[in-house]
Amino acid sequence: MANQDHIDEQAFVKKARKGPRMDDNDQPLNINSMMDIMTILLVFLLVSITSDPWNIKQDEFLQLAKSSVDRDPKDSIPILISKSNILVDNEQVIPVECTTRDGRQCKEKADFKKEGNRYSIDKTYKEDSSESSFLIEPLVRKLTEKIETAKELHASLKPGEPFKALTTIICDKDIPYRMIAEIVHTAGSAGLDQLRFAVIRNDTR
Repeated sequence: MANQDHIDEQAFVKKARKGPRMDDNDQPLNINSMMDIMTILLVFLLVSITSDPWNIKQDEFLQLAKSSVDRDPKDSIPILISKSNILVDNEQVIPVECTTRDGRQCKEKADFKKEGNRYSIDKTYKEDSSESSFLIEPLVRKLTEKIETAKELHASLKPGEPFKALTTIICDKDIPYRMIAEIVHTAGSAGLDQLRFAVIRNDTR
C-alpha cells in the first residue's frame, strides 16, 4: 500500500511539473493563418473595385456630359459607349467606327480628340446588314444574356420581388444622337424597358 502511495505521489509531481493542461478552446490564434485570410480578402476587394462598372475612367476615348441632375446611380446593366468601343458590363461587344473630318479612319489617340469626328456603328453589325436598321445584333444578344443572368441572381437574392430590367448608358458626350437611338432601340428589344444616362454632376445649377 505504501508502494502504491509512492507511485501516485510521483505521478502527481510529474503532472505538476508539466503545468495545467491547456483546453483546446484556449489555443493561441495562428497569426500566419490570419494573415493569409486578410491577404485573400484584400485581393478580392481590389478586384471588385477595379471591375466595378461605376468606376469610370475618363480619357481621350470617353468624356461624360455634365449635368445638374441630383440622382444617385442604381444597380443596373451598364452599357458603355466610348469613341472606340461599346461594352456591356465591362465586356467589349462591338467597335465604334471613328472617321475624321477629312475622311480618315481614327488610328492614333490624337485623332479621337479632333473636332468634327463622325462616330457610327458598321452596318455589318446591324439587322440584315442594313445601314438604316436600328437593331444591333451582337448587342441585343449580349444584353439578353446579361438580363437572364440578372434575373437568376435577383430570384436567389430577393425571392418574390419583381425584377426590374434597368440599364444605365454611360456615353461619351460626342456620340451622335442617331447612334444613341440605335443603342436605346436595341436595349428595348432585349427587354430593358427602363434606362438612365450616366453624367458628371455639375455643382452649378
